[in-house]
Amino acid sequence: MHKLYLLLFTGLFTGLFLLYSTTMMAQEQASSSAKRKYTSIKIGPSLTALSPKGEPWFGGQIGAHAGISYLTMENDWLGIQLEAQYSLQGAKINRGHLLLHYLNVPVLAKVFLAPNVSLQGGAYAGLLLSERYEFESYSSRPNMKGADHGLLYGLTYGDEAGLTFSLRHQVGLVKVIHAKNQVFQLSLSYCISSK
Repeated sequence: MHKLYLLLFTGLFTGLFLLYSTTMMAQEQASSSAKRKYTSIKIGPSLTALSPKGEPWFGGQIGAHAGISYLTMENDWLGIQLEAQYSLQGAKINRGHLLLHYLNVPVLAKVFLAPNVSLQGGAYAGLLLSERYEFESYSSRPNMKGADHGLLYGLTYGDEAGLTFSLRHQVGLVKVIHAKNQVFQLSLSYCISSK
């Protein structure tokens, strides 16, 4: 399944690059050569689940994420964004809740279809900070892999120098506990510094 995501991701951005490269070259030459940079804080809810091989997702539950992002605009239509974020993930399993606390570091390319609309895609690395399984009054610490990585893609709307909203799907490629992480994030970002 991750090969399909990788193929779709590569094809999407290759196609976008070819489509925009011819039309944006003239605009690039006319625009300022200075790179714009934005630092933003972000927060929002998540819908998280686990995805076993060959089976549908199971155990969707509500999570959350918060962090900071740094966007460097390479030109008027392409930016590179680096993030660091805390992410509460997990799933409902056997009437209990698996709670996973991650520090995720995504690296994204953002392709601007219009000044306030961009497609995003890239990869992330995650470090498991802690895990806990809660069932009624019983709590345990399952034996899980401490690292995760995968691909992500999404859509952003808004002014990068002000307020933006984004919707993102994060696709884990590592079996952390006989299944891979799946995360949908809805984010609100606010720019705290622009240069």
